[in-house]
Amino acid sequence: MLIFSNDFARMQNYESYIKDKDQQKQMKYKLLSIVESAFGDSYARLKPETRNAIDMICFLATEKGFVYAKDSYFAKEHNISTRTIRRVMKTLEDAGKIVKAHRSSSKHNGRGAAVYFFVDHPCFTHWQQYFNFDVQADVQAENAEIPCESKDEEAKKVSTYSLPNNYIKDHFMYKTIPFIKGVPKLINQTFKDRFKESLRDLYLRVRMASQKVCQSVSMTLSKKDIHSIAYESIHVLFTYIKTRSMSFEEQCKLVYRIALNKFNELVQTADQKDKEEYGVVTPRKIVRKEMLPDWFQAQQAKEETTESQESGVVATEEEEMVKMKAILAHYA
Repeated sequence: MLIFSNDFARMQNYESYIKDKDQQKQMKYKLLSIVESAFGDSYARLKPETRNAIDMICFLATEKGFVYAKDSYFAKEHNISTRTIRRVMKTLEDAGKIVKAHRSSSKHNGRGAAVYFFVDHPCFTHWQQYFNFDVQADVQAENAEIPCESKDEEAKKVSTYSLPNNYIKDHFMYKTIPFIKGVPKLINQTFKDRFKESLRDLYLRVRMASQKVCQSVSMTLSKKDIHSIAYESIHVLFTYIKTRSMSFEEQCKLVYRIALNKFNELVQTADQKDKEEYGVVTPRKIVRKEMLPDWFQAQQAKEETTESQESGVVATEEEEMVKMKAILAHYA
């Protein structure tokens, strides 16, 4: 169905059903409860951004019972895709909670942006009469089954391995886990609920500690070692703050010191293994044994003879002095 420009102008100038803020709040909650009933249990599994977009749609529909903002507008405001908005509206349309129409395009003769009318809004009776909406016929046409001839009945094959329908939805990996960019997946899954966005800064402190150790020893650590020590360091911090209150700056300093100690231990262990594997060779002292010329050897021998003679003379003089002292002592 197309809504032409004149009709759309009349829709915008129509008197608002809302008179004050309290009435607007009550109407928004009423429309929200209708949306939740249409989604059922799956509403709780929607992303917070999607639920915020639904809240905004209900708020805009409180005054006159319809919303004409484009899907791209809601997607941009809440950082989600236009496909998500279309899927939400399709669910409400299939449940018979809204009626969809299109504005006539100003650029061509086709359809323009969509306009959604809430069936349970008090103003919908007026729009139904004005545009001749046939809600029950639309819903029945959507839910009608196409008759077809049945094939010959055969024995159904029973699978040897079957899973319950709720297995996939209850699986841990199926649940949407907000992912912090720049942080490994395992650390995200384990510590995101506790540290939230500050987890990125804690992991950055661990990387700073690894860079400092690598620069000091001139070596490169593997990605696996960095992630492992980061997990251990943040886990130690997580255990520590359970019983103690710390500021975020103190947490960053503590996780940095823990990671630095662990990286140093890892490097020392690696060095010790290298020494045991390859062995450490201590440098030998080189003794030079060149041949001396004859004239130098003769001079060196002469000097040694002179020194021995002088030492002999000194020895004889000392002996004579001892003898003279003994004689003097006898006569005294």
